[in-house]
Amino acid sequence: MPVSRRTVLGVGLAGTTLLWSGRTAAAQPDSLSLPSTPLAGAAQELVTRELATSLRNHSVRGFLFGRALAERAGMRPGADYDEELMFLICVLHDIGLAEIADGDQRFEMDGADFAAKFLEDNGLTDGRVDIVWDGIAAHTTGLTESPVYRRRRPAEIWIAVSGIGIDVAAGPGDLPPGYADRVHRAYPRLGGTRALTAAIEAQTVANPNKAPLGTLPGEILRLRHPELAQPTWETILESSGWGD
Repeated sequence: MPVSRRTVLGVGLAGTTLLWSGRTAAAQPDSLSLPSTPLAGAAQELVTRELATSLRNHSVRGFLFGRALAERAGMRPGADYDEELMFLICVLHDIGLAEIADGDQRFEMDGADFAAKFLEDNGLTDGRVDIVWDGIAAHTTGLTESPVYRRRRPAEIWIAVSGIGIDVAAGPGDLPPGYADRVHRAYPRLGGTRALTAAIEAQTVANPNKAPLGTLPGEILRLRHPELAQPTWETILESSGWGD
């Protein structure tokens, strides 16, 4: 059976379906504006300085696509979700691919940790930091596809992850007519998902510890570099001290 784009992605696109079908709204997104708060501006300056333009554009497109989906579903910023917070998740979600945030964890975790410190250093110290951390750390896990997760976690997370997912593996038909073209004129793909994949690949080849078993970086490394020794579930079992 053919596998759909939504199934392949597994990073929140199923939540997009719920966004589209959950409510009906006539309003169409007609603005490419970004949040203009000082914190949003500082985050934009950070990714502009530290990330390749292809990755920065991907992050902004994720925000715009997520907002468009939310708007189409009848959700309004300020009433149904915090637009600044959703923007922070989107714009910072790949900061773990920047040299400034490159540690020994998978890029999503390094990015979430770096983003939390960045927000705290810029004066945000309440529970919103946790929301941004959760959104970034979980954005490749598929957790946001769970209806229970969506009920119990803030809307900013699954709106952001849905928008990011649209940009990774969906297409123009998943958005209002003509909207993707307008967004791409302002924020060109410049290689799009293939450029993103190459950035993850380069980081994991340099440090295979950043590609643990069962993660997106781990799968990219396994498929593209089978010559590199990587742990398997069997090696984990064999190294267990329990002798199972």
